[in-house]
Amino acid sequence: MQREHLITAVLADDTRFSIYRFIAERPDEAVTVAEVAERFGLHPNVARMHLGKLEHAGLLDTSLRRRQGGGRPARLYRLPDSVATFAFPPRRYELLASLALEVLAESADEEAVARVCRRAGRRAAEDYRREHGIGEPLAGNPLAAAVQDLAEEQGLLPEVEWRDGGLRIEIRNCVFREAAAEHPDLSCSIHRSFVGGLLDGLTGVGGSTHLCSEGASPRPSGGRCRLVCEDLAGVAQDAGRAERP
Repeated sequence: MQREHLITAVLADDTRFSIYRFIAERPDEAVTVAEVAERFGLHPNVARMHLGKLEHAGLLDTSLRRRQGGGRPARLYRLPDSVATFAFPPRRYELLASLALEVLAESADEEAVARVCRRAGRRAAEDYRREHGIGEPLAGNPLAAAVQDLAEEQGLLPEVEWRDGGLRIEIRNCVFREAAAEHPDLSCSIHRSFVGGLLDGLTGVGGSTHLCSEGASPRPSGGRCRLVCEDLAGVAQDAGRAERP
């Protein structure tokens, strides 16, 4: 309970929260005081103070990097292997997630997992369209903005771009990072299927969008997941014609 209180006190500061998110979006990278100071327009001593409080709360790990030619080593700050979570009263959802992934992995029914996750994403997208009064299927920058909002709500820390008639989606936070260490492919399949369901619901095509990974397959222990969905402009136009009476 004391740790939860410390975390809330540390993250209550807007600047400190922004610094923490900046680092959390780069789980496989480390930053220095100078980089944080430049990024947020802070004096290095102020940046060091904020980073120190985040480290004290267990939200960051530190290491030293020796400089070429000698001199004082630079202190590096990065996200720890075990990311802090907060719930009050305390909950052990990470244990539930770990057990659930273990059950799913042993069932060996990947198609069923993908189907359920895609359906959940589609429901989330349909709720979003309803809440925002969106009647027409989305494409272009409005589609990218909607995917950004929905993936943000799931804690994926996304970056979404509409380019050349398709979407480029970068997931910068694996929400199963710790629980999925033993089953990284399953974790990635869940993410892809859920995001694919978002696209189905937002474009109104009901399962016709195809989402694929860009580059090497990511792992929950670090790195970012880059997903691509091509030719959405034509798909959305077809869906729009189908939805009109």
